[in-house]
Amino acid sequence: MTGCDSAAPAPTGDALYADAKQTYMDYREFVNGVQSVLSTGPWEIGQLGVYGMQPDQCDNGAGYRFDLNRSLNLDPSTRESNADAVEEHLKDAGLSPSRRVLGVGDESLIQVAVRDQGGFSQLLIEFDGQGRVRVAADTSCRPGDAHELSDMLFGDEVFLAGYLPTDVESPTDPLFFGITPGDPQFVRETPAP
Repeated sequence: MTGCDSAAPAPTGDALYADAKQTYMDYREFVNGVQSVLSTGPWEIGQLGVYGMQPDQCDNGAGYRFDLNRSLNLDPSTRESNADAVEEHLKDAGLSPSRRVLGVGDESLIQVAVRDQGGFSQLLIEFDGQGRVRVAADTSCRPGDAHELSDMLFGDEVFLAGYLPTDVESPTDPLFFGITPGDPQFVRETPAP
């Protein structure tokens, strides 16, 4: 994945869709691997634009990027070992993560982050003192129009107005790109009466 500062014209149409699909699959597979280090069970999905597939504008509108936000609760006593495991996973993948602790004691926040590497502008994993773990990922800016790409992915659906496939997702769930309204991955389960 590269940035948007190329002199070549930005892709459009099928070329934009193909680039976006590859970018999306690459970053989601990697983030799912990071999540799986901690838990393959359900993770809460961030709301609105942080679902993971909605393209955001970047580079003053000349490019797009994807971002996501996932969280779950783990035993707070495991946060140091979990941070170690994530850091080791990132190093094994050839990245250079940084680690810092904000605050002191049980109220501290451990952050493991990768910036401007591996197709990410930022990949951040946070562990708070109450056991909350958050994974936030922003891909590097890619050349292409975010609005054109959004139209190709979602058509007339108002994705950011509550049209999310589910509230939780496991990192082992099958990946897909784009939507067909009514497909099972975009139908919320309703409890039987």
